[in-house]
Amino acid sequence: MSTTYLASMGLMGPFVVAVVAWIVRGRGWYQYSPGASTSARSTAGEREDRFETYADQPMAWVGAFAVLVVGLLVGVVASISGPVEVQSIAGLAVAIVGGAGLCGYLLFGVYLSATRRGHPRSLAVAESATVAGVLFLIAVSFQLLA
Repeated sequence: MSTTYLASMGLMGPFVVAVVAWIVRGRGWYQYSPGASTSARSTAGEREDRFETYADQPMAWVGAFAVLVVGLLVGVVASISGPVEVQSIAGLAVAIVGGAGLCGYLLFGVYLSATRRGHPRSLAVAESATVAGVLFLIAVSFQLLA
């Protein structure tokens, strides 16, 4: 079994090196500059403006937080008391919402800190995606080790 892994590594190692060398020596991507057509604002910009107006209002954040807390509180109470079917569904829902909230908080925090440091939005999204990928790899590693 270990010889299979060694043979696979021996075949895939040079392939990975060849792909990386091809990407590095390929087209001059580092000389790219966006043209005028890519900087035009579309209807997506109007939606961003609407989101930004709500994001600047503290009462919108307070209301969203209150709805989230009340929803999680109801889910926790339902998972503690009630029929077995409701307990399992509510417990799963609370776990999913809590995990999604934690991941969203982390990824949005990375995005926000990157944009506040002066990075463009595209780079901030790339940094958030990198953090998400690393967290996914860590979760998969723990799953495989357990």
